[in-house]
Amino acid sequence: MPRPYINVEHLWEVVQKRKAAGETYRQIAQSYGLKMSQVKDLAYRQHRKASLVEHGYVPRGKGRPRKSSNSESACQKELATLRMQVELLKNFLSEVGRR
Repeated sequence: MPRPYINVEHLWEVVQKRKAAGETYRQIAQSYGLKMSQVKDLAYRQHRKASLVEHGYVPRGKGRPRKSSNSESACQKELATLRMQVELLKNFLSEVGRR
């Protein structure tokens, strides 16, 4: 039987405000119907992320990078490269005596 998935990431700002107001993780968790460990783990993850960013880590998106929208410029660049190669091959063949 799969566990029910609960996304608690969107609650972080509320949890942070309520914790600053003096509530415990247990009280916050009970008000949302969560376990205390879920709220504590959320706080741990968010603090760890903030610490990494503070020390210069630049978070990257997950998954495969999107294709660039500059595909036309990439095609133009490849076309110019291919034209140069064709020109070099033509010069080589003319020097060798073919064509």
